[in-house]
Amino acid sequence: MAAGLTMADAHAAPYPAPILPPHSMAQAWGVTARIEHAGQGCTVHATIDQARFIAQMPQMISAGIFSTRLTPELIRSTPHYLMNTLQTDVSPGFVHALFTQAGAPARCRFVWDYVAADPSGAMASHPMLSFEFTRAAHDHIDWPNLKFGDMVASEQAVAADRIFDAQVNQETLDITMALAREDITAAGPS
Repeated sequence: MAAGLTMADAHAAPYPAPILPPHSMAQAWGVTARIEHAGQGCTVHATIDQARFIAQMPQMISAGIFSTRLTPELIRSTPHYLMNTLQTDVSPGFVHALFTQAGAPARCRFVWDYVAADPSGAMASHPMLSFEFTRAAHDHIDWPNLKFGDMVASEQAVAADRIFDAQVNQETLDITMALAREDITAAGPS
């Protein structure tokens, strides 16, 4: 066995293997990912095709990724919030898939963006967020029992695009208020 590899590495795919299996549900929902080598590290570029993502919302709702209480109007009016939610759900799998590859670098940057029409109607890439993660941090996480937020303390150099962040914040408020009103209406008068 090569120096620095463990028994677990011996059965792992060799780096750089795709971190998103072909024909995966994430791909069906509009997510793509590619690894770019960068000296001693790497960059994982993950992209969400916004139009495909929105078109696939009924399937994601059926799969339990999103609430069945999302209406078509809420889906249309909160795409950044919803894409951010999917990114939060998918990123741990990307980190784990990368760092379980035999020969993966000790550090990698994960960069998320989305593709959507710009004001002129041309398709354009829009930044979302990025973070760095290390193999050492990966190895300290209890992956079989991963809970929401377990990775946050280990993420380094986190950077959210200010425009995307503002859109997510506004849409978070919008969706929270819409769903709260729905609760009041559904409950009826007391």
